[in-house]
Amino acid sequence: MRLFDLFMRRAGVDRASSLNRRHGMSRLTIVCPRDALGAVRKQVCSDFGAAGLNVAQFQIDTNRDADFASACITVNCPPELRPELMSQARRLQANPSVRHVHFGTSGHIASAAA
Repeated sequence: MRLFDLFMRRAGVDRASSLNRRHGMSRLTIVCPRDALGAVRKQVCSDFGAAGLNVAQFQIDTNRDADFASACITVNCPPELRPELMSQARRLQANPSVRHVHFGTSGHIASAAA
């Protein structure tokens, strides 16, 4: 298997990114006030779980602004659940505590606001 991976890398094929595309890895970035981050995190975990979406990673980044924080959420989303993921992103955008939501695959981030 290592020889095959080496061959694929030398041929210019990145198996990790192709696996991510096949398994439907997506990323949401949420910007909200620091004091609301706990409630937003609970909402994400409960709503995404109920929708059948698996949150693979929840990473918090402190912005330059002391009042706001951003959370980068990596989601395992098969292609058939992509509309549900978009719906969840719009639902998060409608939350009064959330200032902004970016949605996209790992390599490309696009705004979820409609």
